[in-house]
Amino acid sequence: MLESLREIEVKPWSCEYEIVDEDWLFKLLHFKPKKKRLLKTPILIAYAYINRPYILDLHERVSVVRRMLEAGLDVWMIDWGYPKRADRYYEIADYVDYIDYCVEKIKEERKVDSVTLHGYCLGATLSVIYSSLYPKNVRNLVVQAPPINFHTDNTLAVWARNVTPEKVSRALGNASGDFLNIAFLLVDPIRLTVEKYQALLDRIDDPKFVHDFLYMDHWIFDSPAIPGKVYEEYITRWYHRNELIRGEYEVRGRKVDLKNITMPTLLLVAEKDHITPPECAKPFYELIPSKDKLMLTVNKGHIGLTVSSAAHKTLWSEAIRWIVERSK
Repeated sequence: MLESLREIEVKPWSCEYEIVDEDWLFKLLHFKPKKKRLLKTPILIAYAYINRPYILDLHERVSVVRRMLEAGLDVWMIDWGYPKRADRYYEIADYVDYIDYCVEKIKEERKVDSVTLHGYCLGATLSVIYSSLYPKNVRNLVVQAPPINFHTDNTLAVWARNVTPEKVSRALGNASGDFLNIAFLLVDPIRLTVEKYQALLDRIDDPKFVHDFLYMDHWIFDSPAIPGKVYEEYITRWYHRNELIRGEYEVRGRKVDLKNITMPTLLLVAEKDHITPPECAKPFYELIPSKDKLMLTVNKGHIGLTVSSAAHKTLWSEAIRWIVERSK
C-alpha cells in the first residue's frame, strides 16, 4: 500500500510552455500549440492569486489547457507567483495593470485588436474589473466560478465579513498560505479533513483514485501568500462592502462599471460550490448588458468544475465550443 503511494510522482503542468515575460513576481506563460493553424483570437487565462494556476493543467486526463490547445486555441496564462514579505505593499491595481500589460503584449505579438480573457475564481474578479475598464481589449469574456457578489451566506463569506484584515497583515505581513488554508478548511471541516482522508484509506488500492488524490492534495497545499495590502483591500472592499456588484469599486480613480460588459460573456458555475456559490455569480449575469451571454452549470464543487471527469464530458465540451466559435 505505502509502496504504491511512493511510486506516484506528482508532476503538475502536463502541457509544455515557455515564460514569455517575467516582472518580479508575475509571469506570462505561453503554451506550445498542438495545431499548426491557430484560431485568430488568443486566450489569456488569469487564475486566482491565492492558489497555483496549474489546476487548469493538473494532469493530462483533466487538463483544461490541453483541451483548449487541441481545439486550436492560442493559450496564454498569468502566473502570480509566490509573494514574499517584501511584496506586502502590492495592491489589486498592480494585478490589473499586469493583465493590461499582458494583453497589450499579446495583441502586439499576434497582430490582433483584442483577446479572449478567461478568469477563474478571484482571477475572474480581476478579469471582470479589467473588462469593465478596457472593454475594447476583450473580445470575449469567460468567467469561471466568479466571486462578484460577495454578500452571500456561505461559511467563507460569513467568516470573511467578520475578519479584521488589518490585524492579519499587521501580525503576518502577508496573509500566509497556511492561514488561508485554515479558512478554507473551516468551510466544511469534517468533509475536508476526516472524510477526505478516510476516503483515501478506503480506496487505497484504486490507482486512479490515489493518483488524482495526490495531485489534488499537492495543489491544495501549494499555497502562495496574499500580499498584505491586497488582502486588506479584497476583504474590506469586496467581502465587507460588496463594492463591485454595487458599482462602487474604483481602480486608480477609475470606476468599475459592470454595464461596460457588453462583449460576449460565458459564465461557468458549479452548483455545489462552497467557495463561490452560484449566488456570487448569478446577479452579475443578470446585471451585465451583453446580448451574447451564456451560463453553463455543472453539479460539482469549486475545483470539481475544472478537474472532474463529469465536467470535462459535459460543461467543458460546450464551453470550449463556445470559445472556438467566437475566436475565428
